Amino acid sequence: MRVGIIGAGIQAKVAHLPAFSKIEGVEIIGIADINEKSAKLLSKKFDIPDVYTDYHDLIGNNNVDLISICTPNQLHRRIAIECALAGKHILIEKPMATTVKDADEIVETAKENGVKLCVVQNYRLFPSVKETKKRIENGRIGEIISMHSYGHLLQSFNRSWILKSRAGVIEDFGPHLIDIILYLNNFDNIKKVYAIGGNFGGHLELIVHAQIIIEFENKSIATLDLSWLSGAKEIAVYVQGTGGLLHTDIRNNHIQEIHHYSTPLDDISSISKKLKRTAKGAISGEYFSGAKTYYTELIENFIEHIENNRKLLITGEECRKTAIIIENAYKSIKENRPISLDKDYFNGKV
Repeated sequence: MRVGIIGAGIQAKVAHLPAFSKIEGVEIIGIADINEKSAKLLSKKFDIPDVYTDYHDLIGNNNVDLISICTPNQLHRRIAIECALAGKHILIEKPMATTVKDADEIVETAKENGVKLCVVQNYRLFPSVKETKKRIENGRIGEIISMHSYGHLLQSFNRSWILKSRAGVIEDFGPHLIDIILYLNNFDNIKKVYAIGGNFGGHLELIVHAQIIIEFENKSIATLDLSWLSGAKEIAVYVQGTGGLLHTDIRNNHIQEIHHYSTPLDDISSISKKLKRTAKGAISGEYFSGAKTYYTELIENFIEHIENNRKLLITGEECRKTAIIIENAYKSIKENRPISLDKDYFNGKV
């Protein structure tokens, strides 16, 4: 598989390029960025033969089979569509799009031109998320009543793409939590989205904290608490079922399952397991790689999907639903009202 990279920023440097470099049979043949210095530095580090300052030249390279889009969010639609029209398979950073219109254009253009599309929603591949999904499907906690997720991260506001971001934290880390919530609930139809949030101080329109409530057709409820301001880092999901609770610490790959009362002995046992898992990850180095660890699994799956029609882990159709939540959460905040969603609209039938 011959690969081209568009964007020579941090995601390409620490995630995409190291992952592609580990996969047998992959040849990275070009990288494009308007910052030639950054592109040349990465080309030297990863032994990439061709450097472009105009990504159109990379797309036009007939030797490229797959293009990995590592650009700011607002450039995703245009570049993805141009890649599809050129017959290049597309790996695109999250969020695939921040509006439903853009998401639909990307998905449809890929289909019409016979190219494969995958989105980097890599947090879904954390073992703790997979195990949570498995326990829910096995009926360990009964039917889902509610899910509460937390994404608290510290963000630097000197990065230009952030100031150009329309929905701020909702389209920065929000797509990961949205994807996980939808995945755990089998992408069930959503009836309503309601969000509140904004900015503390200053005069920016940027949304730096938000609380999003999602009402599913199956009567379950999900809440997402997103913030760049908490002064702490937390990535977790709490799932309440009719027969128990799951507390999933995503970053630390730990799950605590609770039935009846949680006693101090239960807590001690849970903490002990968490410490052992963390120590093992620290010794192997995997713990410090965090979510970047799962890029290789995602990309290997995508290449197998292209070459052998293997089932795709993350689909464009699923990530279109993430765009629906992003767009309507933003709309809910701006209009100060809940937004009702039509079933056909949610499933892309209109």
